[in-house]
Amino acid sequence: MKKRLVIANWKMYIHSPDAAKKFISLLKRKSAGLSGVEAWVAPPFTLLPVLKGVKLGGQTLSSYADGAHTGEISAAMLKAAGATFVIVGHSERRTLGDTNEDVHAQLAAAAGAGVVPVLCVGETARSADGAHFSLLEEQLASALRGAQSLAAKLIVAYEPVWAIGKSAEDAMQPGEVEETVIFIRKTLANILGRKEALRVPILYGGSVEPQNAATLITDGGVDGFLVGHASADLEQFVEILKSCRK
Repeated sequence: MKKRLVIANWKMYIHSPDAAKKFISLLKRKSAGLSGVEAWVAPPFTLLPVLKGVKLGGQTLSSYADGAHTGEISAAMLKAAGATFVIVGHSERRTLGDTNEDVHAQLAAAAGAGVVPVLCVGETARSADGAHFSLLEEQLASALRGAQSLAAKLIVAYEPVWAIGKSAEDAMQPGEVEETVIFIRKTLANILGRKEALRVPILYGGSVEPQNAATLITDGGVDGFLVGHASADLEQFVEILKSCRK
């Protein structure tokens, strides 16, 4: 990916159609002159059909294509509503019960429908003996099992759960991020092949704010960010975009 990428995960922070439309309109105007960076937005499902002007995505999806699955949203339904990508395996979804097998099935469903999967991986805590690396390797290997053909469209988002909700000062430091990105890239090379692994953008998500975004980009070795709470604040989100421009 030539451009850096910043994905806004709105979660349930913005839910009014009018507020969402206004946000997107102002975002386009305030980011119009920024080169080398692109903003994607993952709003609540209900806002997908009413938003235009940016690439839109789902915050999760079902592994089922259709049938008797009350409340589930399939990849085809997301695509029909205007989504071009979907977040898969977010830590909050894993906390609610999504297993590695669920994430594998969801990723396959997204890819099968032509929706770009943004695969989230991340440890709940870092350990001195490096056990968290084994967890990351397991999450990647399970999700991408038999999915070598996805490399051209896959995006990986590294989100250390322990760093979420902290201040910029207390969150993960650029050197730690870079070390982990290198490990993720090597793991992807083992699974997908070196050439294919180099194509995969690796984003970072974990208390990304205007105060630490620039150093994470320059010293963390990431290709962009997956932004949660700060993505619902227009001024903060634009500042994060500015830190990613080339």
